[in-house]
Amino acid sequence: MIFLSTLLLSIFITIALIPLCIWVAVRAHALDVPDERKVHTVPIPRCGGVAMAMGAFVPVIFWTQMTPQLSAYLIGCAILFVAGIGDDFKGLSVRAKFMAQVAAALVLVFYGGVMIKDVGNVLPGEMNFPGWLAALATVFVVVGVTNAINLADGLDGLAGGISLLIFLFISFLAYSMESINVAIVALSLSGALFGFLRFNTHPAKLFMGDTGSMLLGFSAVTLCIMLTQTNSPFSPVLPLILLGFPILDTLTVMAQRISEGRSPFSPDKNHFHHRLLRLGFFQTEAVFVIYAIQVLLIAFAWCFRFYSEWFLLLSYIIFSALVVGLFSMADKTNWKFKRLDIIDRVVKGKLRKLRGRRLPIRVSFRGVSLVLPALLVILTILPGSIPGSLSILSVCFAVLLILTWLIRKEWLSRVLRLCIYIFIPLIIYVGEIDKAQWIAPPLVMCYTFLYVVLVVFALTTLRFTQRKDGFRITPMDFIVVVLAIGLTAMPREMFPDAMFKNMIPMILALFLGYEVLVGELRGNIQNLVGVTIISLIIVGIRGFI
Repeated sequence: MIFLSTLLLSIFITIALIPLCIWVAVRAHALDVPDERKVHTVPIPRCGGVAMAMGAFVPVIFWTQMTPQLSAYLIGCAILFVAGIGDDFKGLSVRAKFMAQVAAALVLVFYGGVMIKDVGNVLPGEMNFPGWLAALATVFVVVGVTNAINLADGLDGLAGGISLLIFLFISFLAYSMESINVAIVALSLSGALFGFLRFNTHPAKLFMGDTGSMLLGFSAVTLCIMLTQTNSPFSPVLPLILLGFPILDTLTVMAQRISEGRSPFSPDKNHFHHRLLRLGFFQTEAVFVIYAIQVLLIAFAWCFRFYSEWFLLLSYIIFSALVVGLFSMADKTNWKFKRLDIIDRVVKGKLRKLRGRRLPIRVSFRGVSLVLPALLVILTILPGSIPGSLSILSVCFAVLLILTWLIRKEWLSRVLRLCIYIFIPLIIYVGEIDKAQWIAPPLVMCYTFLYVVLVVFALTTLRFTQRKDGFRITPMDFIVVVLAIGLTAMPREMFPDAMFKNMIPMILALFLGYEVLVGELRGNIQNLVGVTIISLIIVGIRGFI
């Protein structure tokens, strides 16, 4: 339960703080102004890193056991947090940010003892680095990866999505080897990124700024070192696979700048995501391609996590050569991504006719508006018993919704989202661990089928809607789908608790249905609020009885 609580708490703190951070950033003129190197066209607040840091570290402080390693990591994060805020709100020189990164790495090495000592069979005779060389190498790697993630932050949702995939995988690896502190930190950062990406996917409403990008890079490399350098069964070269794409991007760009006689730190538009845009990909398509590459690297890391260091190193070299070679070939031949016009003429043409008739949207919207409330009510009767804490929380949520409805109706949507996003995971969890005895297998099948129907109706509604605002499919949803499939497809020996494998798709389906329904209702959410209040009251009464 501590892992679910960590994830949910970090998500909600981040989402709750982001509107406040945007308000402060706008008034402090902490905005990312467009220029010739930028893809966006309007000034955007660069304050997301502040909300992410708060959302990530509150659960860490609550639920981890403090050790020298964890203390050094948190001190390093604090140094980068201060430097990042200074840069995002006032502007810092490159030298000042570099010194902050070095200081954070030195704290990690000399106070926390986090160092790269073991490189497996890469050195002859399984030699380890001597102390001074291990310290020097660790500082170099930590600063390098911190900047690699920072430089990857060039498109909406790009750096955040890559980091989210990395942290989710780190948390799973840490859990499998019972490294609880690392698992909680990685999962807490994942939750903060889930909350942040809701506002950062294209078109972004805010950026993470240097506060967020430096925090993510420093955290990713630190957790990887902790995971593979302390009595670990995993190969010490495994972090190179996990962090390989941002590292390759940074090294390639710097090498090109040096070959042209420029400083390796001079700005340009030669990163992989810029090159994908020049090849004819849209922003969301370029982000999706890089997400897919990162997923493949993570799958490779999982499959070969126990293999020799030379195998992983050679595999990464081959991967790097292929990526650089393909981009170089595309540049030399002036290749452009071509879209099949048959899709526009046939498929999209048919869809436009259907959209014009409004029949699909009427059916699908009606389906979502009926199935989602039905599932909410069913969830209240599935558990055999309701814990007292959940009963009290449900009553509090019901009272909060009623008071908001009566006093501040314009806040109703936000309060409903808060209640739904906390209540749904908890009631599903209770229903899975203590299912009522009267529920027969045929009823379970019907109940499960309703989730499938909800997802189908929700996706159909998204495809045929004519509204311009509200929830829409983004590259972030690719990560969510990969996560859901990954958890449900894992064999029992890899993920022994089948209950959580069942919970994740249910939670995601209800969240999707809720977001789609609220977007389509265009503010007329009184009926949905009423059903939610009834569901909360039922749970409250059941708990007291």
